[in-house]
Amino acid sequence: MQLWIYWWDAIWLLRPGCTRLRTFLWFVTCVAGLTVRTDLLGVTSIVRALGLHGRFYGNLLDNFHSTGISLDKMSALWARVVLRLFQDPLRVNGRLVLVGDGIKVPKSGKKMPAVKLLHQESESNTKPEYIMGHSLQAVSVLVQAAESVLAVPLATRIHEGLVWSNRDKRTLLDKMLALLKMVEIQQRFYFVADAYYASRKIITGLLDQDNHLVTRVRSNAVAYTPYKHQGVKKSGRPRVYGKKIALKSLFSDGQAMEQTASPVYGEKNITLQYRVCDLLWRPVGRLVRFVVVIHPTRGRCLLMGCNPSRALIRPRKATEYRHRLRRNLDTSAELPGQCGT
Repeated sequence: MQLWIYWWDAIWLLRPGCTRLRTFLWFVTCVAGLTVRTDLLGVTSIVRALGLHGRFYGNLLDNFHSTGISLDKMSALWARVVLRLFQDPLRVNGRLVLVGDGIKVPKSGKKMPAVKLLHQESESNTKPEYIMGHSLQAVSVLVQAAESVLAVPLATRIHEGLVWSNRDKRTLLDKMLALLKMVEIQQRFYFVADAYYASRKIITGLLDQDNHLVTRVRSNAVAYTPYKHQGVKKSGRPRVYGKKIALKSLFSDGQAMEQTASPVYGEKNITLQYRVCDLLWRPVGRLVRFVVVIHPTRGRCLLMGCNPSRALIRPRKATEYRHRLRRNLDTSAELPGQCGT
């Protein structure tokens, strides 16, 4: 019973997200059913889990389509509630750490909404190149939990297959920025994502709000040294880019490597080799910080942070943080009703 009291104290903080008390109480009933149900058979599983009479099935369905609940406002409210309930979020250089990722989930329903033909860009040859399914993107915040770190979901949306207007030209990158804006995190943060999000659009969108991106970069990426002017300056626009450097070539200089103990959770007595370089990246036209990491068992990794004036999150740990969200996505994407549209 004490656990339910804690549960009620937490969900009551979402009361401002509903226009009427009756709407909120039906919302609470749905969440309670999702909390304790033992099967994944939609709304009927909520009825069975709570022992409700069959006549309430229609009321539960109506609540999922109710105009008294604004999904975007509820998501922003939930983000504030998370930061209130978890009073010790992970901070790096005084900033929160948000992680984002996307996932494509196969679906077999012939008339299921938002199901479309998806292309899977993956290095794994066990995945088919094309699937019918849902394409989702999610954002989570990292919080301290004992000696570990957990990714607490803030918002998840289906971002492909839903067409509200033929004038909507937004890409998945635009929709990820909109998802970050929707949760209304007022504090400054680092956004950790995979190589797909290493783009000008994401970086400039974050920098406009004084936030920063930490991500992996592709192995074929290139950068430039800042050009040093010598002699008399000529008329015209000054040259900016100097020598072109293939980032994977940074691994070859073993003498420039430094060593540090692995910060990855669960790894002991493992030493990483890494190197830090501040170079110009043409997509954003500014200095960014690149970190090349060599792990003795996991291989090589290229990381990038768009704020060279501050230290990056410890090498390799940034990608470990993103994997925590990935594990949450793999679980929740299979549960009906877990991902909003």
